[in-house]
Amino acid sequence: MNYLKYIAMAAIAVFTMASCEITDDNDSEKDSLYVKFMNEQASQYTITTLQIRNRGSVDAQLEPTEPWGENILKNGQRIAPGEHIYFNLDLPNGHWAEYRLGVDNGNGVEVMLYDQPNYAGLMNLPITHWGSDKRTVSVTITNDNSNQTITVSGWSDWAGIDE
Repeated sequence: MNYLKYIAMAAIAVFTMASCEITDDNDSEKDSLYVKFMNEQASQYTITTLQIRNRGSVDAQLEPTEPWGENILKNGQRIAPGEHIYFNLDLPNGHWAEYRLGVDNGNGVEVMLYDQPNYAGLMNLPITHWGSDKRTVSVTITNDNSNQTITVSGWSDWAGIDE
């Protein structure tokens, strides 16, 4: 059942990427992306860490081009389920970045999702810069009972800011 969910998400991602089109020639000169990052209402955990690293050109770079950045959430900032933040990302048009997350496990302890033994959730979560200099990114974080981990069970990334 989980595999069907991952296949459906992959198909949506491919369709989204294939349907995006850069329409403004001036966009290729922009190096900044304005991001609305949402922790979906369906999430079961509050995000405490959000780190990003650039991966380079969408069509050419398979390996990361930079190390993981510092936590974007400063001074105890958190993103509870149903909440969002805005930030600017230094990311040229036609490039992508990936993010990784840490969450409060419900007992005040931060869990970095990718560090959990048996983690089988989504990784290489994208933030893409094409089609617009504004982007809405969302994530759903739930408990994976079969692997006994906290996991990213859904994500999205689309051009424009979803108000």
